[in-house]
Amino acid sequence: MEKLSRVLDRASDSLSRIAERLLILLGIAMSVVVILQVFFRFVIYVPFPWSEELARYLMIWMGLVGSFVALRRGRHIGVNSLVERFPPVLRRATAIGLHLVLIAFLALIAREGVNLAFFNAAQKSPAMMIPMLYPYLAIPVGAALMIVELLAGFLKLLSPAKPRPAPREAL
Repeated sequence: MEKLSRVLDRASDSLSRIAERLLILLGIAMSVVVILQVFFRFVIYVPFPWSEELARYLMIWMGLVGSFVALRRGRHIGVNSLVERFPPVLRRATAIGLHLVLIAFLALIAREGVNLAFFNAAQKSPAMMIPMLYPYLAIPVGAALMIVELLAGFLKLLSPAKPRPAPREAL
């Protein structure tokens, strides 16, 4: 179990680094598209019909991939004031239960996201004429990434806590 936990943690760490780079690229692409759109619409008076659509799809991908990075960094909002008052055993049980509920919820989101993506695969986007499969795939991809992170955290919670070595005293 501990080996699987380490493997999942390393996989989640690698996926997080890839996701962070992807977020930078998506952010740059979205910024460039929006700046070009503003320039062409208000300076040259020839707007791009596809720029708003592309920026929207890039933002959707950024939001869902960014949710995984935020989860990895512990940046999602949470209210811990009640749980922090629990005894350690109940706190651990609560964390395990929350992980299981979130994994189940995200698995449902991922499954329905795949169904939605393939249901709309034949439909073309209005301006860019790309299959709507690509924008909709952000849903299951983001959910799957978050499931990997939650599974890694869940397995850490199940493994027995190792006692930390006592700090050395200065001579």
